[in-house]
Amino acid sequence: MTTAKITYRFLFFDGRTVEQDVILDGDTGRQVSGPVRSHRVWAQLEYKKCKLCPLKKEEHPECPVAKNLAVVGDTFKSKKSFERVVVYVETPERTYRKEVQLQEGLSSLIGLIMATSDCPMMEFLRPMARFHLPFSSLKETAIRSVSFYLLKQYFIAKNGGKPDYDLADLQKRYTAIEGVNLAMADRIRSMSDADAEANSIVILDTFAQILSNRLSNKLPDLDKLFE
Repeated sequence: MTTAKITYRFLFFDGRTVEQDVILDGDTGRQVSGPVRSHRVWAQLEYKKCKLCPLKKEEHPECPVAKNLAVVGDTFKSKKSFERVVVYVETPERTYRKEVQLQEGLSSLIGLIMATSDCPMMEFLRPMARFHLPFSSLKETAIRSVSFYLLKQYFIAKNGGKPDYDLADLQKRYTAIEGVNLAMADRIRSMSDADAEANSIVILDTFAQILSNRLSNKLPDLDKLFE
């Protein structure tokens, strides 16, 4: 198996440095760097379980997303949302750098982890996460999400299936993600001494809500690019 490593490096202005690696299967985009078990109460599947979650505790004793976020929660649980940091993100293709509030840097990292954690509600984002773009704007996220979704429809049609070129299912999926984000923020708040991680997920949820609204309105702010 070939792998693709994505490294987040947080440089704090007091001299501290924190690194987090996310290692993906290079072919499928699935995360292979997460713990086998986290053994944390808040990571158990039934703890504040998402309403739409189809998983059963007999097969998945822990929530796939919460399990992989456990390390991030331990590392940043004493940090404040608005603390300024410089974040370097190293991907197989290039390195990114941006000075941001901690919650924005964590939002980008957490989004990557959630999309690659074998959560049934999030897995449609996995191909896009394989080609991760940190700190993406809402417009960039909309373009990438729709483009990757339409590419999937091409492969569905190629294999004899019925493609969804109207993006109807994509909007439903983003609506479901809103529920996952809210439930995950609730989990994290229950164990965290600070607000950085939970606020980071709130940022992701805001993106999901706005993108869902744009999809329902036929992406009105993007059509001029293609005139």
